[in-house]
Amino acid sequence: MNLINPQEVISKMEGVVEIKSYINKIKIIKNLYLKGANTASEICNEVGISLPTVNALLSDLMTSGEVIKQGRAESQGGRKPDLYRLAPDAFYVLSVDLSKFTMCLALYNCNHELAFGKENHKVTLNNEEETFNLLCAHIDHFLKSSGIPSEKVIAIGFSMPGLVDSIGGVNYTHLKFGKKTLLENLEARFNKKIFLENDARAMTLAEFKFGSEHTYKNVLGIFIGWGIGLGIIIDGKIYQGASGFAGEFSHSPIFESRDTTCACGKKGCLESVASGTAIVKMAEEAMKMDRDSILGRMVRDHQGEIEPGIVVEAALAGDQRAITILSEAGLDLGRGISILIQLLNPELIIIGGSVAEANQYLITPIQQALNIYSMAKSREKTQLALYQLGKDVGLMGGVAVVNEKLFDDVINRLG
Repeated sequence: MNLINPQEVISKMEGVVEIKSYINKIKIIKNLYLKGANTASEICNEVGISLPTVNALLSDLMTSGEVIKQGRAESQGGRKPDLYRLAPDAFYVLSVDLSKFTMCLALYNCNHELAFGKENHKVTLNNEEETFNLLCAHIDHFLKSSGIPSEKVIAIGFSMPGLVDSIGGVNYTHLKFGKKTLLENLEARFNKKIFLENDARAMTLAEFKFGSEHTYKNVLGIFIGWGIGLGIIIDGKIYQGASGFAGEFSHSPIFESRDTTCACGKKGCLESVASGTAIVKMAEEAMKMDRDSILGRMVRDHQGEIEPGIVVEAALAGDQRAITILSEAGLDLGRGISILIQLLNPELIIIGGSVAEANQYLITPIQQALNIYSMAKSREKTQLALYQLGKDVGLMGGVAVVNEKLFDDVINRLG
């Protein structure tokens, strides 16, 4: 089956039966992509196709190579039913994880397993067309190096910082140039389905889908890197808001007494006092007092460049000033998070990002602040946890965004 342009395939078909059969195959592939291994009867119940039709279509998909059998499921009385899953090479998804200064690439198979990569490049995001072309050149080279046939890579998921309207396909902060949207430029360049999402929302979705097993449906993901990002999941669905900008909580001026100007131009934003950028500024001031500290030596080992991860490393190595800096940031973060608890009453709050690698040096002060600033009844059923996917969370975010929406346009329009 050609899965890159399903609508183009359908347009060449003759007859309602042929078109309906193709769409039903797409529904089965989507079910196995989202759920993993499944039985024919469960597919029948979940997709809404009769069991004889499901069995016939599964047989066709096994013949064409998209589906394979994977043992048997538990018996519900009688013979154990066959389990079906997507063949590992049925199709692939390219994930592109962009940060302010780096680009990471990886190819995942249809079972969400790493198939090729990971590859990193230094790229500074801006609104220049040259930067867009550089990103595309890296992607082209990576895809060719993988050795995987182009037609097997059916989608590209982008996890990226900035004010992202994933529905409109626009990043209002980065890679905005010319008359076309970023989505239009990327689809024209690669002739594949492209999915864009703000990095915090993408990472929250990745943790929700692929992190530790849980039954929570109301989850917040707070990711602290150079900035602070928030992803909101309500009733099991990522919440994007009316314009796709939900989660810009870090630019709320909740510390108006502080004379700290944020990158957005306001004073006292959470990001201006508790982000990786703020932590680096505090670390630079601390180093002036003691350049021979653990932190000072680590910065020299990195050719004088300081970034949030170095402050975290210094704290974990016992540098007291670094520990104090992270503690202050954690207290401020906790004060901000307490407002979210009061407003949204989540079951789970995931703390992630490079700064979260500090573990207890960040989590403990956050919890202390929650105890001070949030009502006991509001927070008593809220669990605070570190992210599970670690440094792969951005790449898995790109996969999660694709996983959420792949094939929907075809099924919704024609199914």
